[in-house]
Amino acid sequence: MTNRKAERQPLIAHLHELRRRLLWSSFFCLVGAAVAYVFHPSILAFLVKPLDKPLFYTSPAGAFDLVIRICLFAGFLFALPAFLYHLLKFLEPILPVTLQQRIVWFLLGSCALMLIGTSFAYFVSLPAALYFLGEFGSAQVQSLISTDAYFSFVTRYLLGFGVLFQLPFILLLVNAISPLSPRRLMRYQRFVIVLSFVLAAIITPTPDPLNQAIMAVPVILLYQVSVLGIWLINRRREQKA
Repeated sequence: MTNRKAERQPLIAHLHELRRRLLWSSFFCLVGAAVAYVFHPSILAFLVKPLDKPLFYTSPAGAFDLVIRICLFAGFLFALPAFLYHLLKFLEPILPVTLQQRIVWFLLGSCALMLIGTSFAYFVSLPAALYFLGEFGSAQVQSLISTDAYFSFVTRYLLGFGVLFQLPFILLLVNAISPLSPRRLMRYQRFVIVLSFVLAAIITPTPDPLNQAIMAVPVILLYQVSVLGIWLINRRREQKA
């Protein structure tokens, strides 16, 4: 009986730790949502600016629903660094000692990549996609875009770019746990190119090859930069060894 309790205790402790870290992440999300509510008119104007057209809602609670979704989305982005930090701290016991000492740097790098990805989507890819889709309108066929459809479109677009730009972070994290072979990674480059265009076709709702290339090419370049970084890190590690 005592052996069973000794075996269950670490699992229970990990579950309590996981719950505590999820509660902290949820707390930061609520704080971010509360702050976003104060500034929701500016956030809404920022999100609608690439469209440059008024939005419409089709239900009495449409405007209220949009404000709540904007606040939750902003709260999620605000809590994302805290969520990543608690995730890495929860996985800390199985991480190498060298990686445990660099958790903050990995966290900052991941947040920087997320910021770069969403900024690239907002300032470069999203306006190009909206312009391409708007070209199919005419004097007889005009758009009447709802708040729900546009917000879903924009958030999927921004988060899609932010997640795809996490590729260097994932590769470097895996390399820190188990060293990767740069030569083998370069052999997988053809699959990365195909997968990048497939994901671009899924995330970007435009069949225009130019818009898909705007999303796929940065991912391919990030992969190559990541392989170069892994080669430099592994080479330095071998020299120290």
